[in-house]
Amino acid sequence: MPIRRPHRKSRHGCKACKRRRVKCDEVRPTCSNCKQRKEACDYGTETPYIWAAEDKPRRRAKSRLKLSENDEESVLPSTDASFDLLDRFGAGNAIASPDAALDLNQLRLIVQWQNDTHRFFSRNEETKHIWQVLLVEEALVTPFLMHGILAVSALHLSLSEVEPQKGFWLGMATAHKGQALPHFLENLHNVNEANAKAMMGLSGLVVAFAFGSALTGISDADQPCLDALNNVFVLCRGIQQIINVSSYLRQSNFAPLFNPALPPTDIPDRANESLDHLEQLNAVCGLEMGHDTATYARVIGQLRDLSVQTYAQPTSMMMAVGWAIRATPEYLSYVQQKVPFALVVHAHYCAFLHISRENNFIQRWGSCVLRDIFYLLDSTWRPHIKWPVSEVFGEDATL
Repeated sequence: MPIRRPHRKSRHGCKACKRRRVKCDEVRPTCSNCKQRKEACDYGTETPYIWAAEDKPRRRAKSRLKLSENDEESVLPSTDASFDLLDRFGAGNAIASPDAALDLNQLRLIVQWQNDTHRFFSRNEETKHIWQVLLVEEALVTPFLMHGILAVSALHLSLSEVEPQKGFWLGMATAHKGQALPHFLENLHNVNEANAKAMMGLSGLVVAFAFGSALTGISDADQPCLDALNNVFVLCRGIQQIINVSSYLRQSNFAPLFNPALPPTDIPDRANESLDHLEQLNAVCGLEMGHDTATYARVIGQLRDLSVQTYAQPTSMMMAVGWAIRATPEYLSYVQQKVPFALVVHAHYCAFLHISRENNFIQRWGSCVLRDIFYLLDSTWRPHIKWPVSEVFGEDATL
């Protein structure tokens, strides 16, 4: 009797191959059979789980950050490479398994977004309506944006739940991120009037995902730290490109996102005094050779402006993302090189992050990064971060 040649079953083939009862090679977005027949290739509603379950090699960024203390300079990666950093967030997570409740789980994530998760992106009633309602309407006609919303909602649940639910939602978050990111990257250099709203919305979602993924405790490398925050800042610089080429959004119903106006807010005296001290210190250091007074003056001014956001809306992502987007490549390079004055400025940012710790995607980021900075500075620089340390760890803190 002839021996039958073993073969791998096509368990997750596209609908067209299943209908014709032929083996599907499961290549996405279009399998080889459909490509040859020039037909639409549809994998159905179970696709997000398939992406999570398959063991696909992750792409390596074309350019890596130099984060060693011995590096004399640090080169920022290209915009494409900066988004490749997302492949490092949420990797190796628990995997969600397909079941009959797939649609109900996705509906729950939409409800989660509209009832709770959207508020971490809102700063007033106008922007709340955009994130809660208009973004979902846009996602109904833009699948990759819908996957982004589902990914962030699932990540939010994973940060709030306990096992085994925590692992399930973490797997869902990773699966939907895997569906959203490739399409986002494809459109990154072709932002136009048709996709601008989706690209703008998803750009905010991927930053929240980057912050939140580091809080899942998957591995030591994923934990919040100074180097991980540098990676998030590089990601935010990539998002700046979308904002720059999407000027027509300012004439759309998404326009309130670009209006920084806030109600009058009182800033604590100690915070203002510490920022005043930073400006004075910058002027003094400017007398020394090699100190980039102009860059630091700009960064400190932006930090002062955006600190108002922290006290007005402490649970919003706008402070965390806003300053990171505005940070110049020169400043990011100084932080990566661990220049003491840059670390002192960064320590103040950490204090504002800590004030925003009730945001589920921020939590302990401020305290973790500030601890790293404290041990990088010597005794001559530590007095300049007195307010951040007392704000985060208390007046009598001993690190």
